[in-house]
Amino acid sequence: MEYAALIMAAGSGERMGLGYNKLFYRLQNGQSVLSQTMRIFCEDPRCKQIVLVIAQSDEEMMRQECSDPRIEFVYGGATRQASVYYGLCQIRETKVLIHDGARPWLSKDCLDRLLVCLQDHRAALLCVAVKDTIKQVKDGCVLTTPQRETLMQAQTPQGFDTELILAAYQKGMELGVVASDDAQLVELCGEEQIYVVEGSYENMKVTTKEDVHGK
Repeated sequence: MEYAALIMAAGSGERMGLGYNKLFYRLQNGQSVLSQTMRIFCEDPRCKQIVLVIAQSDEEMMRQECSDPRIEFVYGGATRQASVYYGLCQIRETKVLIHDGARPWLSKDCLDRLLVCLQDHRAALLCVAVKDTIKQVKDGCVLTTPQRETLMQAQTPQGFDTELILAAYQKGMELGVVASDDAQLVELCGEEQIYVVEGSYENMKVTTKEDVHGK
């Protein structure tokens, strides 16, 4: 199934404490986090368009890291939500996968499972089961302990019919909705069922230096 990849790469990565965008951090294989993230899409013939949402200040280095002819650059906005919307406005394919630029270890198995699900459904995302007991806390005190069996940790890519997710973003802007991720905008601003696809614990997001230790 043909699709477009929308890669979010406009963040600053302040928690890494590098003084530069963490996507330029070099892994042990010599590849930057961004190059490693992009590789799976650049090697996939089903991916017909790659939209990379970036900070204007990073454009020169981004272009050095990314040379695939399918790549198009879009400047991000003040928030991730605004940045995704700007990217979605450039998508030409009927299916889009929205992925964090800081998730460099997406496997082909996960990608394939997600695309299979999108053949029959309009919205889907990768998830893994929560391993730890989760507490709902307010003002330093535990309110409740949700049943772990009902909880899953959302990952990216999250895949959608482009028309569906674009409409959800537009409605979200009209209503002033602020969502934690793309799937939540569909939850809050649409009526489409969102399907869960098995992800991988290896598909982690680089947030701190500990996340890339030994990798």
